[in-house]
Amino acid sequence: MATVKINGKEITIDDGTLILDAAKTAGFDIPTMCFHARLSKLASCRVCLVEIVGQKKLQPSCVTPVMHGMEVLTESPVVKSARSSMIELLLANHPLDCPVCDKGGECELQDITFKFGPRQSPFGDKKRRFNEEDYILSPVIVQNANRCIQCKRCVRICAETVGVGVLGSIERGAKTGETSFVREYLDCDHCGNCIEVCPVGSLMSRSYRYKSRPWDLKGVDTVCVYCGTGCQLTVQARKDEVVRVISKPEEGINNETLCARGRYGYSFINSIDRLLVPMVRMGNTLEPTTWEDAVRAVRNGLSEAINKGKKIGGIASSRLSNEELYLFQKLMRGVLKTNNIDSGSRWDTDAVKTYAEIMELSKGGLSIYDALNTDTLLILGFGISDENPVTDYIIRRISGNKKMNIIMASPRGMKLDNSAVLSIRHNPGTEGVIIGGILKLIYDKNINSLKNLGGKDYLKDLSKEKVSDITKTAWQDIEAASGYIMASNTITVAVGSDVLRVPSRIEFLRMLIEALRILGKDVKLFPLFDRSNQRGALEMGVHPDILPGYNFIDGDGLGADGIIDAASRGEVGALYLAGEDILSDFPDGVFAREALRQTKFLVVQDIFMTESAKMANVVLPGVTFVEKDGTFTNQEGRVQRLRRLFEPHGDAKADWEIMSAIGESIDPSFNYRSASEIFDEIKKSLPLYSGIIFENLDGNGALVKGPVSSSQSSGKWAVSINLKRESADPEYPFTLITGNHLYHSGRLSLKADTLYEILHEAIVEMCGEDARKLGVSKGDKVKVKGKRHEAALTVRVNEGSMKGVVFIPENFTDVPVNMFFTKGEGYPKVKVIPLGRES
Repeated sequence: MATVKINGKEITIDDGTLILDAAKTAGFDIPTMCFHARLSKLASCRVCLVEIVGQKKLQPSCVTPVMHGMEVLTESPVVKSARSSMIELLLANHPLDCPVCDKGGECELQDITFKFGPRQSPFGDKKRRFNEEDYILSPVIVQNANRCIQCKRCVRICAETVGVGVLGSIERGAKTGETSFVREYLDCDHCGNCIEVCPVGSLMSRSYRYKSRPWDLKGVDTVCVYCGTGCQLTVQARKDEVVRVISKPEEGINNETLCARGRYGYSFINSIDRLLVPMVRMGNTLEPTTWEDAVRAVRNGLSEAINKGKKIGGIASSRLSNEELYLFQKLMRGVLKTNNIDSGSRWDTDAVKTYAEIMELSKGGLSIYDALNTDTLLILGFGISDENPVTDYIIRRISGNKKMNIIMASPRGMKLDNSAVLSIRHNPGTEGVIIGGILKLIYDKNINSLKNLGGKDYLKDLSKEKVSDITKTAWQDIEAASGYIMASNTITVAVGSDVLRVPSRIEFLRMLIEALRILGKDVKLFPLFDRSNQRGALEMGVHPDILPGYNFIDGDGLGADGIIDAASRGEVGALYLAGEDILSDFPDGVFAREALRQTKFLVVQDIFMTESAKMANVVLPGVTFVEKDGTFTNQEGRVQRLRRLFEPHGDAKADWEIMSAIGESIDPSFNYRSASEIFDEIKKSLPLYSGIIFENLDGNGALVKGPVSSSQSSGKWAVSINLKRESADPEYPFTLITGNHLYHSGRLSLKADTLYEILHEAIVEMCGEDARKLGVSKGDKVKVKGKRHEAALTVRVNEGSMKGVVFIPENFTDVPVNMFFTKGEGYPKVKVIPLGRES
């Protein structure tokens, strides 16, 4: 600890603390321009100069650490004079166009000038001009280079956090400019973080340009509705129209960072395609009706199914709030007396049990920053950089500040490969074999220590030849991964839900974690979820075999796949879809459509007229995340508030209100009046939520303890894994995988204008070697042909992807990728034919 004096005030603070931070602790404000807490230190603007008693020269407080006995002056005459001069120099070439600058009213240079700067300038020279007109730098960025003060915040955040590095500096001195080097749209993430950190109006948002002044906006702090990272953001509206999304420093785990979806994926709220009134089918058409008549129609349809002894099923979206998911399962179980309930995530029961056990053993409820305080980070799953972009950004930023071995294992090349010590490419679906290969090496070298390892007999058949043959991964990569893990004291395994929800994959993961724990390693599991409330859906009991709080039951309930199977046989009398579009999202769209045709009564509750809604008997209009209150639970286990910004559009209602009305129409005691009332009931059912006060949830939320199942680890090992190499099909040489694109999540983001402009058509991604063999390159058109479906797509090349694997995003309605899949089969085989060369 160091004792220092700042402006005569003595404080004791940690050694190495920057003077800037020490002054803030002491209650003194030192202005900065180039400094940003999340970026590397530059100390170029010199606005933060301070006087250290006994030293001849002023020192930049943003890079100078305190020392015991130091005396610092932040407001001495010499400091004030130097500070004013530096601000004067910043203004020398800065245009005085505040009335037309989008940054007016929230410009850091403007604020600092008013507080610390001169009232007039002695410089009469002509100001430097780079461009006479603003330049459209990308679909999201407008640049006015004349306003740039060369703080290089944009350059640093693009390289250090986002990992793209498409911005840089040219020239020197007064001629220095930040540029993309090419006079065309940036090939970047379009995340807008450079706009967020720009202290002036040099980089501006195209979608917000000339829309409003900050004092005309009303806003609310809430949670992003897309992936499971759970970013805090501020949604701002003018006259009940959302005009922008920003983030705040020191708020949430994202700490001011957002991805393209979070920042620009909001305009679906304003979409003219929103469902605004309930609709009931009259003959072959859906006709608008009142809520009373719609609820009556739902009650009658459900009652008829019950009276005829038909099954009732319910599938809810993992984007609904905790309160809505809890109420959904209570409606299905308590009122309709069925366990035929699931979320769109479709977790296998054995996988959930294993997940719950692992999370309990790993102490669960783990913040991402605690998870990343590790020697080695093993990442498993299809696409962290696309599915969870801000998680990717956080990992990159932290790995740049500390030594951490990142091991990537995925069929696709990811941006995070650039930060990894090892990138393992493997065949899709062979994650369990990859884990098993690593475990086999560890086991063989520690047989005596691991003699009691559960499930060890499953390792006998895992020879290195078999592992390499099945996964198409070089054995030396498996050895290298094992070496990094065994050389580490702490290991974090970050795993996508595409691995977690499949029993064979998660069982091998459990064996690996248990083996490392036996060997004295500190091992943590960190889940990576592709939907904003996927963890909440599990914790609220939206699953046929789980009650709220991971209380497992032995029942005869059907999951989503079982419900659709039963519907195809005509056994389902009523199906309730809350925010789910099974025709677009479930594998084998042909089979799903036939299942809905065989369903007597279909209720769809959504904000848009989805493909499933077009087949419904009753359509109920829900609301967006800024039109309701509630909570989400992110992938860490952090409960965060959703807050209402304005009243629902049209006659739409919050999903929990709709569920309450349906339940009350059948059982008068099923009556709820607010989200907070439902949350209070949740707390009684889920001990891990018991200490959370709904009204007190702030920007950082509340991190709950991990899942604690009602039973201890079963000790059973049900590893079911195919150790046979998939036979090659010369006619269909490529394996098709799917998932979310960086700019889209589900189909919700297609209604966001900016995201749609960035990527408005489906693409097919392949590795460079395959592209060259086919004679195609980025932008070329090809036909992807499977055994039951085909589509014309634009090529994107990913040099880091697995040979023989192609990726088509799941997000586009005009290319329903689920039509390539066949029920009961694995990843489909396809051929790729350059257009114009069809045989």
